[in-house]
Amino acid sequence: MIDWQLNKVRREILFDESRFKVLVCGRRWGKTVLSLMYLMKDAFKANERRWFLTPTYRQGKMIVFPILRQMFAGFNNAKLNESELSVMFENGAELSVKGADNENNLRGVELTKAVMDEMAYIKPHVWEEIIMPMLATTQGECLFIGTPNGYDVMYDLYMKGQSEPEWKSWQFTTLEGGFVPEAEINLAKRTMDSVVFKQEFEGSFETTGNRAAWNFDRQTHCKKAEEISSKLWWGVDHNVDYNTAVLATEYTDGTLHFYHEIRQKNSNTEELAIAMKKVAPKVEVYPDPAGKSRSTTSRRSDHQILRDHGFLIRVKNRHPSHVDRLNSLNRKLKDAEGNIGMTVDPKCIYLIKDLEQCQRDRRGGLDKTNIELTHALDACSYGIEYKYPIRKMTGATIKW
Repeated sequence: MIDWQLNKVRREILFDESRFKVLVCGRRWGKTVLSLMYLMKDAFKANERRWFLTPTYRQGKMIVFPILRQMFAGFNNAKLNESELSVMFENGAELSVKGADNENNLRGVELTKAVMDEMAYIKPHVWEEIIMPMLATTQGECLFIGTPNGYDVMYDLYMKGQSEPEWKSWQFTTLEGGFVPEAEINLAKRTMDSVVFKQEFEGSFETTGNRAAWNFDRQTHCKKAEEISSKLWWGVDHNVDYNTAVLATEYTDGTLHFYHEIRQKNSNTEELAIAMKKVAPKVEVYPDPAGKSRSTTSRRSDHQILRDHGFLIRVKNRHPSHVDRLNSLNRKLKDAEGNIGMTVDPKCIYLIKDLEQCQRDRRGGLDKTNIELTHALDACSYGIEYKYPIRKMTGATIKW
C-alpha cells in the first residue's frame, strides 16, 4: 500500500513519543505525505477515528484525498468513500479528511489521532474548543504542521514544543525537504520580497513591523548554556497584570545568558519575591526604577519588599528612556562588530516571544498597546541598561 522509505529526520518525527508534535517548514517540504504516514503508521483498532484536517474542505479534496486514493488503490480490506473523503476499514475504523471552514460540523465524536494541516490558516478555537476535547477521552495525539504566517497560533504552538512536556516542535527550510532544487529556491530568493521568502521557503516566523529587539535572531540567540556562572542577577518588571522576573548568568567576558523566567498573573511583589528566592536567593536585582516609590499591592515599595526578602537592589535614580534601553539591549544582542553578547534558553518562552514580537512606537520607544507583551523584555533590559549603558557623546565648546 505504502512505500515506507524515510530519511533520518522524518523517521525521528514520526517515531518521537511526544503526544503533540509541531512541524514548521517551508513550502513543498513534503508535509502532506509525512502527515498521512503519521496517521497510518500504527495499526487501526476497531471503530477508532483518525482525521486529517485542512483549512477548507476544498483543500482537503484537491490536495489530500487524491494521495489517499493512490495509497489505497488495490487494497481489498478498506473502502474509499469519495463523497465523504474517507477510508473505512473492515473493523469499523475510519480515516477521514475534514475541512475546518465549517467547524461546527466537526463536533460530537471521539478521535484517537489528528493532523491539523496549515494550522496558521485554521481558526485557533478549532483546536482549543473542538479537536482537543475530542482527543481527551482517548488521550489521543495530534500533529500540527504548516508554513508560518507571522506570529500567530502556529508560533504559539511551536513555542509549546520548545518547552512544555508532551510537546515537541521542529523547524525546516524548503531546501531541507529535498524535493525542490536549490536553483529554484535561489530563483525565488531573487524575485521575492525578503520577508515573504523567509516565511514561505525558510519556514521562519516573520513580521513586517518595527521590531524593538531588531538584532534578535532565534537561530543565533536561543540555546542551552554549557555551564552556569556563579554570578547571577534578576531583572524584574512590576506589573499587576503580569509580574515578571528573568534570571541571568553573567560570564567573565561580560556575556549574558538568560535561563529562567517567572511570570505571575494578578500577583504582587511579595509572591514574586518568594518565587525568586526558591530559584536564586540573595542576588542582585535590577527592577523597574518606578518601584522605589510605590508597590503594586502593599504600603511598602516594591523595592523595599525585595530588600526584605534578601535581594540586593541595583537601580538608577531616574527611569531610563525606552530608546536608551532598547539601544543597550540590541547592542548586547549583537554589537557593531557582530559579537553576540547575550543568549536565551529556549524554555524562556515569554522572553523569546517579547524579543520576537515587541514593536517600537512612532517615537522609537516600546509599543505598550498589547498588555500580553513587553514585561519580560522590560525585565531583562533594566539590568542590561544599568550595567551596559550606551555612552552618549557630548559636544564641547572650544574657544580659539
